[in-house]
Formats: sequence, C-alpha cells, structure tokens
Amino acid sequence: MEEFTMEELLAQQDEEFEKIKVGELITAKVKNISKDGVELDLDNGFYAIVPNEELNLDKGAQANEAFNIGDEMSVVIKKVSQKDCTIRLSKLDADKLTDLEEIKTAFDEHKIITVYVEKAIEKGVFALYNSYTLFIPISQLDTKFVTDTSGYQGKNLEVYVKEINTRRNRLVASHRDVLKERQDKEREERRSQIKAERQAAREHAKIVKEEILASLEVGQKKTGKVTKIMPYGAFIDIGGIEGLAHIRNLSWDRVESVEDVLAEGQEIDVYILDVDQETKKIALAVKDINNDPWTLVAKEVNVGDIIDVEVMRLIEKAAFVQVAKGVDAYLPISELSDERVAKMTNVVNIGDKIKVKVLEFKPKNKRMLVSIKEVNREPEEDITEYLETEDSLGSIGELFKDKFKDMEL
Repeated sequence: MEEFTMEELLAQQDEEFEKIKVGELITAKVKNISKDGVELDLDNGFYAIVPNEELNLDKGAQANEAFNIGDEMSVVIKKVSQKDCTIRLSKLDADKLTDLEEIKTAFDEHKIITVYVEKAIEKGVFALYNSYTLFIPISQLDTKFVTDTSGYQGKNLEVYVKEINTRRNRLVASHRDVLKERQDKEREERRSQIKAERQAAREHAKIVKEEILASLEVGQKKTGKVTKIMPYGAFIDIGGIEGLAHIRNLSWDRVESVEDVLAEGQEIDVYILDVDQETKKIALAVKDINNDPWTLVAKEVNVGDIIDVEVMRLIEKAAFVQVAKGVDAYLPISELSDERVAKMTNVVNIGDKIKVKVLEFKPKNKRMLVSIKEVNREPEEDITEYLETEDSLGSIGELFKDKFKDMEL
C-alpha cells in the first residue's frame, strides 16, 4: 500500500478542492440531518452543508420531515472557502434552475402550469410556481371583468406563461387565456354537436318525408296543422311533411283572403289532391272534395230550368249569382233585358234575389250561364211537325190554311 506524506495529502486535498466550482450543479447523498440543515457527502473526500434557508422547505416544515439519510439531493455550489475548507450548497438555487426550465418549457410549448396565489393586490395577484413567483395582472384573471382580486388569494390557478424576463425578474402569467381556450373549445364542441344533431334530424326528416310521400294517395283525408299563411294559400303540416292548399282549394265558396278561412297553428282536416314524387310537392284541399256542390246541383238543375238565385258580386259587364253554396253562375249584362242596359246596377244589385233561366251548364268545368231576359219570354211554337215533306201531308198552304182562315185580306 502506497503511503503519502502529510504534505502530499494536503496537496492532494487542495487539488481536489480547486476542482469544486461555484455555480456548478451537482448531486450528492444526505449523510446527516441536523437542526441547522442537511450535510451531504460529495464523494471526493469532502462534506458540505445545506443550511435550512437553502433547503427550499415548505413554510413551517423541518429538514428531518422532508429528507432521510441516503436521499439524493441536487444542489448548486454557492460558496467555496479554501481558507477553512468549507463548501456552502443551495437546494433552493438548484430547484430554481429546474423550475425555470419548466416555466420556459411551458412558455415555449404553450403548456398549462398550476400556480398558487400567495398575495393579492389591487392590480393583480402574485402566484407561486415552486420556487418562482409569477404575476397575474387583474385583466388576465378571468374572461369576465374583475374589480376585486382578494377572492383569488389562497387558490390554485391554471395559467399560461405570457412573459419571461429573468434579467428583470419578471414572470407574467394568464388564467384568462386558459378559461377562454376552454370556453372556445366547449363552444366548438357544442357547435359540432348541434351540427351533428341537426344533420341527424335532417336525415331522419328526409326518411320520414319519403315514407309519408310513399303512403299518400289522391283523395286521402288527413289531419294537419297550418304552419304558414301566404297570399296565395296556406302550408299545412300533415305529420312531418308540408303541403300547399291553394286559396282556390280552401272552400267551395269564393275566398278573398286566406286569413278569412285559416289561422297559423290551426288544426284542420285536408284532402290530398296531388302528390309529385319527383319534386316532393303535395297539393292539398281544405274543401271537401267528396262533396262537390256542382255535382250535387247537376242532379237537380238542367239547361232551360228557371231557378231562384242571389246576386253575390258585380263587375262592370256582368254579375255573379249564387245558385247554391259553392256554385256561382255568370249573368252577363246582355242577358239582363231585351233593351240596352248601360249599368248592371240599373237592373240588379248585390243581395237581390232574382229568377234566372239556365242557358248553359257544364258541371265538370264549373260553369253556368244564366239569363233574366229569358225568364219571361214566351217560348217559340214548335212547328217542325208541320215541315215534313211527305206527299200524304199535302202542300204548305194546305197545312196552314186553318191557321190563316181567320185573317182578314
């Protein structure tokens, strides 16, 4: 075994001691724990102490509660004294290096970190991230306007790091950005959900519509609900699909305005008039198509009949008269009298009940032409029976001799 002199040992010790550099980050094991701090074995023949104020202990905590013999500890060499061969270490400075790296990473990668609000002031709050204090301005505390910061003291907040300036010891964070990002994400998720729900509803409505369309037959009676009124008619929902009831199909009577017959939200029975499978359009009727008043009148009225009617409407050269409910006939000015009539009101007025003669009647076309002047006219004598040319009947003069025998010459 090689033996060294005292001088050689001291020289060797000095050489090792010179290798220890202030500011260097090292890892060592805990050799001893005392009331003054923690002693570490540096594995080079030296021991060094980390005083309590450099241990970065939680407030009120003791060294023997936080560490055990044999634990590894990362520390920064803070001071080296060759004169008395002492080395001063700091776990606090080592933790600051690690914490600062984490803060920088969070800033660079836009990651959320959790901080603890230690102090609230009028313009914001100071929050701890391990060994570092970050400032959160009042404008960055919430998405809503904040007037009082005291309610944040003692709370843990998730934040994004907004600014790092180690020279000025300035670290700024934002809790507002975290909240806003989550709100935006929730809104986007909600929008996506609503969009998906609407799409699913549209697909379902399309299937229902196709099923209803396939089941409809002309003449069917359905119960519907008026969804929209237009000047030309009304849209009516008949169980998941809309059809149009044109104003002319609302009643057998003349309809001046759709609102006179229907109201939005009204439930009503309708009849299927037509279904177009290609355009998906449905024509509806509110009037009872199975009881066409023209068909009923056709059973009772014929051309040449004299009937009682009521004057319902006047235009410049004609009048419309009601034969029965839902059946109007056309009375032209030329059929009022054998004499020339200047104005309709000279002979008839709205509400007049009159007798007319049916000149023309076409139930399928819903057309009837009537006349007043023909009502009192004497029917012409039918002489066709006398116009036969058979020899047995003799000459025309002989046929009419009895007619003219009383005439004076």
